[in-house]
Amino acid sequence: MPAILPSGDDHNNSSSSRSSSGRTLHSTSPPTENSFPCSYARTPKPPTRSLFKTPFTVTVGPDAQPFHVHREAFAAASPFFAACLNPAYAFREAAASTVHLPAARPTDFEYLVQWVYTGALDHEELDVDHPAYFRLIKLWLLADELAVEGCKNGVVDAMARVADRSNSVPTPDDTRTVFGEEGVREGAGLRGLVVDLFAWKKTDQLVEAHEDSWDETFMRALVCKLKRMDAREKGKAPWRNDADRCRLYHEHTTGQSTCGVLEAKRWAK
Repeated sequence: MPAILPSGDDHNNSSSSRSSSGRTLHSTSPPTENSFPCSYARTPKPPTRSLFKTPFTVTVGPDAQPFHVHREAFAAASPFFAACLNPAYAFREAAASTVHLPAARPTDFEYLVQWVYTGALDHEELDVDHPAYFRLIKLWLLADELAVEGCKNGVVDAMARVADRSNSVPTPDDTRTVFGEEGVREGAGLRGLVVDLFAWKKTDQLVEAHEDSWDETFMRALVCKLKRMDAREKGKAPWRNDADRCRLYHEHTTGQSTCGVLEAKRWAK
């Protein structure tokens, strides 16, 4: 269960709002529905009408659970699927119109399918007072394996939004999933976001008193972050600024410095 933090979620509170349970949540700049526009930007953005022409099947997990999806939609989202399904490469997946993912979890792939078709990461286990961060973390890991860059950036934005809305941070188990040997790769923006959530929010009593142990690599990163923060940084939570969130936590195709914040804002208007 994610830890709900004391009232006043970070070091520079200036406003508050009520949760559905009546608990007061505090933030420096409460996010609005359009505060995180960058996550769903895809450049170039293919016309929706062109994404549903050719069906193919993805079998997921050791039981080969089938998902019947569309070649154009997945090829547009993922270089992995684009290569698998390209007849020019003579992969057997292209000929059979089937891609096998035996090591993936069906629940994670189902979540990925939702993102590919809707661009949204809504989930009933996130829209609660104790959000299941592991849903997002597991999705990020799958998206990283399948080279779905836009989904990974969407996970970052969703986690930032959920953390502010629920005034919570990931659990010790979540930190082990992110920083463990089979977790998020070193240098990835999601690692930085998790550390920053703990650094800026009031998590000192939580870290000290939680009955479960925190990941050692995570704790080392958090200590280093706190030691390097100056007074000016402590008043600015970077995940609440579009440009900073994109620069610090998102991943970008080689040669791109951003993933389309300004373009996404133009589409949203």
